[in-house]
Amino acid sequence: MLVLIASTLLSLVVLPLAALYWLTRQSESLAGWGPKALAVGGYVWATFGLGGWQMLSYYGRYILLLLGAGAALLGAWRMVGAPVWSLPRGRQWIGHGVAVLLLVASGWALSGMYRGHEVPPDPVTLSSSLRDGPFYVASGGSHSLINPHMKVAAPDLREWRGQLWAVDVVELYPAGNRARGLYPTTLSDFAIYGTPVYAPCDGRVEAVTDTLPDLVPPARDTARKAGNYVLLRCGPEAYVMLAHLKQGSVDVDSGDSVAAGARLGAIGNSGNSWEPHLHLNAQRGPGARTVLDADPRAMVLDGRFLVRNDVIRAQPLRGHCIRPFPRESALLRARCGPRPNESPFAFRFWRATAPLPSRRGRQRERETTRHWTRGPGSRGCPSTCSGSPAWESHPRRAPRR
Repeated sequence: MLVLIASTLLSLVVLPLAALYWLTRQSESLAGWGPKALAVGGYVWATFGLGGWQMLSYYGRYILLLLGAGAALLGAWRMVGAPVWSLPRGRQWIGHGVAVLLLVASGWALSGMYRGHEVPPDPVTLSSSLRDGPFYVASGGSHSLINPHMKVAAPDLREWRGQLWAVDVVELYPAGNRARGLYPTTLSDFAIYGTPVYAPCDGRVEAVTDTLPDLVPPARDTARKAGNYVLLRCGPEAYVMLAHLKQGSVDVDSGDSVAAGARLGAIGNSGNSWEPHLHLNAQRGPGARTVLDADPRAMVLDGRFLVRNDVIRAQPLRGHCIRPFPRESALLRARCGPRPNESPFAFRFWRATAPLPSRRGRQRERETTRHWTRGPGSRGCPSTCSGSPAWESHPRRAPRR
């Protein structure tokens, strides 16, 4: 536990602040400060995208960017009037060597981060298994730097390969942290503990385990890695596992047919789990030697391929209310107003902090709007749902596969 806390503080606080302080130091020339600025900028951006910010605060990554911008401005101001080129002397060569090494390491890390956003072929299309939120993706993507599950690609871990593109999700408190304290030993201190889990598809329950105890962190059950779980058959060669559930919380049995949105259980801390979280993965079969002994498949949840540091703000189920895809519906939501039961302050805060969608995101926004928002409604907004003019109401539909 102490090692985990120390490594988190070192990687997210101590080393980035040391790099920013180094950036503010004056160099012998502009040619010497430029590579240093590139190296530190790449390192800060890699920490922003690769760091597990749920232990401190999700908003800490944006504070780091602001500090980085301030350090860059201060360093540039101190370099005003410096010569363009000057031959380094003595220990100045050490700084140049460190800059080169940091630039190479940051380039490698950023390459892995962006490759981790690539969607693998033939993903399974699912709806969200969680409601309310916000929820934070602690592990996810298609590269080992942002998804530790990728280690199962090794030959000696073949019997666990079904979780190759798995996603681990925790819930966030309003301050952006996932628990009260850095690493508490009380399960109820974790925001996600006891949160209900819902079926991400229409399908049939293939297997269920419900009797394993919830372990107090950092204890783990390495022999029964999935802990309590529900395995759903969502379609041909599309089996979805929801693991680390709470003991005695599972509401379904093997052979049951379920509809998307049906309650399956609650999140606990059973199995090989460091702390309470939802493990979600898709595979092509029910498993042979282990429940994860099947070829893996990637997942697209509510139109998104989830990677580390993504935030899910799932809409609660009320009757048959369906919200547009979270990331691509930013323009629609800004035009149509708050969600059901969302306070005006929370909506204004979202408008002030939400990132602008990319060109590709705007295109998907238009496609999403055409698909989900037909019917009456002012300003192109969906019709009334649970008292809110911003969300559409129509019967649930099975997700496309």
